[in-house]
Amino acid sequence: MAFVDRDIVEMPEDPALGAMPPYERLVEWLRAEVEGLTTEQLDFDDTSPDREWMWWSIRRQVSHIAWDALVFTHRRCSSLLWTEGDDPEPIVWKHHHLGPDMKFDRLLDEDLFWEMPDLIAKMKIGIGWLQRVVREQPIEHLREETTTIRGTEFWAYVITTLPRGASSDPDRPNFIRYDLEGSLWMVFYEQLAHIRTIQRLKREQGLPLVVELPRVGYLRLPEYWGDTEANGPPLKRLPV
Repeated sequence: MAFVDRDIVEMPEDPALGAMPPYERLVEWLRAEVEGLTTEQLDFDDTSPDREWMWWSIRRQVSHIAWDALVFTHRRCSSLLWTEGDDPEPIVWKHHHLGPDMKFDRLLDEDLFWEMPDLIAKMKIGIGWLQRVVREQPIEHLREETTTIRGTEFWAYVITTLPRGASSDPDRPNFIRYDLEGSLWMVFYEQLAHIRTIQRLKREQGLPLVVELPRVGYLRLPEYWGDTEANGPPLKRLPV
C-alpha cells in the first residue's frame, strides 16, 4: 500500500518515500474554520468581475470541496474501489459529472445539499474513498495508472507545484499527462486551496481564523494564498 503520514502534507521530492496525502486533515481543518458561522457569514460573497476568488461564498466553497471529493474519486478511481461495478450513488452522478448532462457548476445540488452538516457529510464520503485508494493501492500501481487530458491555462500553472506525476505530454502539444499519484496529490491541494479561500472570506468579514494551514501545493502560488487580489489563470483550454 501507499504510505500515509498525517505529518506529511506535501508530495516528497524523494519518490522512494511514496507518501500520500492525509486527506482526513482536510475535514478537520474545514470543520474548524466553519464552526459557529452564521447564515450571513456563510453566504457572504462578492460577484465583482475583478474578485473572482470571492464569487463562491463559504457555503459554496464547502459544496465545491464535497463535489470535488466525490466526483474526482468516482471518475478517476472507481475501477479500483468498486471492482464489481457496484458504484454507490450518494449524488446523481450524471447531474454532477462534467459533461452535457451536468446540471450544477462544480457544486452539489443546492436543493438537496445546502446546510453545512449535509455538505460536510458528502465531503466525508469522498474523503473516505480517497483514503481507501491510498491505503489499499501500492504506490507502484498509482504511478502506473496514467491518463492524458487536454490542458487548460489553470492546469498548466498549478502542475508546477508537483515534483513529478504531472507534466506536458511530449507527444501531444498542450495536453497534460498525469499519473494517479500526481492526481491524488493535486486533489488534496485543490481542496486545501479552497479551505484557504474560506479563510480569506472570513478575513474579509473581520472574522478570526482558526487553523494555521500549511503553505504547500497551490498555496505556494500567490493567487491562491492571497498574496495578491489577482485571479489565477482561467480554465480556458489550451489550443491544439
